Amino acid sequence: MKKHIKNKKSRHVGLILFLVILIGLLCVLGFNYRQFASKQLNPVQTSVVRKTSSSSEDSPQIIGSFRDDKDGAAIIFNENGTGRYVYADKENPNTDDTLTWRKQGNKYLITLKDKDVTSPLTGTLDDDKLIVSGTGGWNTEEFQRTDKNLDLDQFLNEMSKK
Repeated sequence: MKKHIKNKKSRHVGLILFLVILIGLLCVLGFNYRQFASKQLNPVQTSVVRKTSSSSEDSPQIIGSFRDDKDGAAIIFNENGTGRYVYADKENPNTDDTLTWRKQGNKYLITLKDKDVTSPLTGTLDDDKLIVSGTGGWNTEEFQRTDKNLDLDQFLNEMSKK
């Protein structure tokens, strides 16, 4: 009788242990499957889609980064019509603005997200030189294209120290 009870008890313990391990494995598999499925269903999150064009005139040449070491300013233009402008100001807080841009004829209209800049700026590109001008006291700036991706935070930090 005691042997029969011990046998039953060990079967129950074995069954419970088996079920706990099985449930743990199913949880791990379910979690991994969910991660795999989300990567397969949303490939846009990890990859960048680039638009290809047949001629260089179709794609704006302004895309990339430019710097003006004399004035302590830099600007980056992204493919999607957005960008960022920074300026190391010696007397006031530094400027760090997001922007939108679009091509209009041979010029580029640049709109800074800044309450102090009320009208769009005009950018003119000549080879690797970008001239940005505006109204309302905007100082015309002359930028040079950089070959590499410019880290604007690092640029602003370096220019603030000068």
